[in-house]
Amino acid sequence: MRELHSILDVWRSLEDSNRNAVLATVVHVKGSAYRRPGARMLILADGTRIGSISGGCLEGDVSRKAWWFTEGGRPSVRIYDTSSDEDALWEFGLGCNGVIQVMLERVESDSARAALEFLDACRASCRPAVMTTVIRTSESSEYQVGNRLFIDHAGGSSGELKGSPLASGLQPYVDQTVRARKSRLVHMAGCEVFVEWIGAPVPLIIFGAGHDAIPVVQIARQLGWHVTVADGRPSYATAARFPAADCVVAMKAPDLLAGIDITPESVVVLMTHNFPQDAKLLRQILPARPRYLGLLGPKTRADSLFAELGVRPETVDAHAPVGLDIGADTPEGIALSIIAEIQAELAGRPGMKLRHRRDPIHAPAEEAGQENALPLPDPDLASCELAK
Repeated sequence: MRELHSILDVWRSLEDSNRNAVLATVVHVKGSAYRRPGARMLILADGTRIGSISGGCLEGDVSRKAWWFTEGGRPSVRIYDTSSDEDALWEFGLGCNGVIQVMLERVESDSARAALEFLDACRASCRPAVMTTVIRTSESSEYQVGNRLFIDHAGGSSGELKGSPLASGLQPYVDQTVRARKSRLVHMAGCEVFVEWIGAPVPLIIFGAGHDAIPVVQIARQLGWHVTVADGRPSYATAARFPAADCVVAMKAPDLLAGIDITPESVVVLMTHNFPQDAKLLRQILPARPRYLGLLGPKTRADSLFAELGVRPETVDAHAPVGLDIGADTPEGIALSIIAEIQAELAGRPGMKLRHRRDPIHAPAEEAGQENALPLPDPDLASCELAK
């Protein structure tokens, strides 16, 4: 998410100075790859790159050829096969063992500008959305690569595809994408469409503005999360103390949550080190049923808090003590432990060592309508090309 923020900020500066760039977007992955569909990279005219589309394997080749592939002003989808065992591919840093489709488009084009405007609006609203993009068509198709349909969080739609038969056919897949919160490639008659889930930033609310909250905020901000810090001590709850936070609230009794919106999507961490205040906060937080609730301190402290409220601990989905067991004993290490557990919880992962995982690290990219799949052209990345 932070990467997207950087891309959007640079794009806005390009708009102001009337300069052009190429936007590269991963639209499908088959097999293993470092980045997943939706990863983006902005390529400036001087070769500067913002963001990434792989672990370093493809960026150089894509950057060198992006302007050429988009020379006519129309978007282009290139296919990179990094699954070859040939020595030449490994010599150039490849070997991810996947086939990656990358869409390239000039940001000055109407379609790319509309997409970036939509992404920027999603960022401003902190609301999820869906963007569908045609990435391949047959010769007889009435649609063009780069045609898009934008669906906002309220279900409103816009874009070239609005009102088209293709938009109607895509609706069931858009609904599936919203439910699963996962992008997918849809094969329709005569075209293929990337249905992209655009998630909102993780809304992290930290109660407690002590020294140990500072690295939690910093790491969360690195991940692009939306961070709110709240504390009852005005001298602690300051923007100067937490420059990386999106919002800092000085709580006041009796309504400690005034100005703080806790929803079922919220991630909440209590680290006030103040038992009476935690009890008061929990009394207001628990009815909101946040997506994640973590409490700093030993399990016995959490049990005492719930007993104070007359709540049985087993009836509360709380992470107490908060964090993964990584042997952390410094504010920075504890912050890493907390953020790592939240990330695992949101991803539905156990937080174990990857070497013990039997399944692939990433779930296969979802595809629908395989019977309508168009034949793929030959991959761009052959050893003879790399050797040039």
